[in-house]
Amino acid sequence: MNWTFQYITPNALENENLENSQLWNKEIEFLPNNNYTIVSDSGKGKTTFINYCYGLRNDYKGKILLENKSIDELNFNTWAHIRSTKLAYIPQNLQLLKEHTIWENLIVKNDLTNFKSEEEILRLLSTLGIEKIKDKKAKETSLGQQQRTAIIRALIQPFETLLMDEPFSRLDYNNSIIAAEEIYKTCKEQNANFIVTSLTDQSPFKDVVNIKI
Repeated sequence: MNWTFQYITPNALENENLENSQLWNKEIEFLPNNNYTIVSDSGKGKTTFINYCYGLRNDYKGKILLENKSIDELNFNTWAHIRSTKLAYIPQNLQLLKEHTIWENLIVKNDLTNFKSEEEILRLLSTLGIEKIKDKKAKETSLGQQQRTAIIRALIQPFETLLMDEPFSRLDYNNSIIAAEEIYKTCKEQNANFIVTSLTDQSPFKDVVNIKI
C-alpha cells in the first residue's frame, strides 16, 4: 500500500525539536515496492507512526494519504475491509487472547478470511518452533512464544503491506533470523512489502530503506 505523510507532527511531540527527524514534519512517501525500517530510541513516536498507518490514532497535525485518499475520510467499514484484506499488523503489545490456546488464537484469526489451511498454519508453527505448545493457553507460554504466535497470526491473512512494531523484541538472535526469513518469504508470495519499527538499524531485515526519527 502507499502512504504519503504530509508534514505530520504528533500532538505529543509538538513541543519537541523535530528538525533532524526524517519522518516528522516532513513530506515523505512510503511506496509499495520498498521495505522500510523506522529507527529511533524509545519515546520518539515509532508506535505512534504504526498506529497512524493502521488507522488507530488521529492525534496529529498534518495530513496522511492512503492510496492518495486522506485517511480522515475512511469510515469504520472501510478500515475493517482494509485490515482484513490489505493490511496485516504485528503490535508491540501482541494483543493475544490470553485465556485461549495458541492454536485458538490463530484459528480465530484465520476464520475471518479462510486464507490458510490448517496444514499451512501447522507448518508455520513448526518453522517458528512453537508447534509443541500450540494447545497451551497463551498466558501459560513465554513472551517469546507469544511473540512468535503474533507473527504467525499476521502472516496467515491476505495483505499488501505488513506493519510490524518491534516484532523481535522478545526473541533471541536465532529465532529473530528464522522469523525474518519467514516474513520475507510470505511477503514475496503475496507480492507485499513491510514497514517495521526498531530501536536499531542492525535488524535481521536487509535491503530496507532506513528512516530515522
